[in-house]
Amino acid sequence: MLIDARTTDDTRQIAAEYGAQCVEVKDFTFTEAIMPLVKDVVTTPWALFIHDDEIPSDALFERLDGPEPPAEAQSVAIPRRWAWYEPGQPLKFGRSDRWADRALHAGADHAWRLFRPQEVEYVPAMHSEGFYIDKWSRFSSDLYIVHFEWIIRTRAQREEKLRRYDEYRYGYGVFFEPLYLPERQPEGLIDYFLFETHDYDRLAEVYYSLSEPDLKIPHHSLRTRVSGMKSRVPDNLGLNDLFKEPSDRRALGVHLEKEIRDTGRFYI
Repeated sequence: MLIDARTTDDTRQIAAEYGAQCVEVKDFTFTEAIMPLVKDVVTTPWALFIHDDEIPSDALFERLDGPEPPAEAQSVAIPRRWAWYEPGQPLKFGRSDRWADRALHAGADHAWRLFRPQEVEYVPAMHSEGFYIDKWSRFSSDLYIVHFEWIIRTRAQREEKLRRYDEYRYGYGVFFEPLYLPERQPEGLIDYFLFETHDYDRLAEVYYSLSEPDLKIPHHSLRTRVSGMKSRVPDNLGLNDLFKEPSDRRALGVHLEKEIRDTGRFYI
């Protein structure tokens, strides 16, 4: 199934040719706000929600074809690997203790992408999962999603994305910068590791070749710039700690005490 919000090419036609059901979202705001659509279009007990810049690993596909997660669980956390590509080099992925993982795993990035659409409580908040994380389980680190954000989108495009985050709620852009802009981080802050396989190298190469040239950050009006300067005054005076998780996102935090651990080999 394809939930399409902003494509301008033949994406929907191609998906339909392969038998995918297409649901068009005309009034798109941000991804988490369209999550409630899933419960109306998915008829299976579980749904796997994958973004346009994410590819499930082969091991994850195999696991999804195996036993169901614990019956009590409403959702499952899946680790993501942020892929870093340099032309002519094997694909790597980054890890950093500076990243704030909501499952409290240093250097990891868990995303609750597998869930029961009829059982979770939805919440349309940016950088939530689109639903409250209550009774949950998790997959082990070898069952991951490859995240191609750093390859598909140029640095300028990622900087613009962070600017939009700050428009939504000031402080989000700075909080997520260590994750979205590895180029800006001090040397040694992010460690890079080779994948266990070269299966994703060619895909990364194609993504890289198709990425657009760096776009200039758009010029903003004087009023917009002055408003931004005013909003930053508390931070410049040291009254705020921008490295803390934004309070409205923290209020939607994971209920760590409600993790349902499984005794099978597929879980941590």
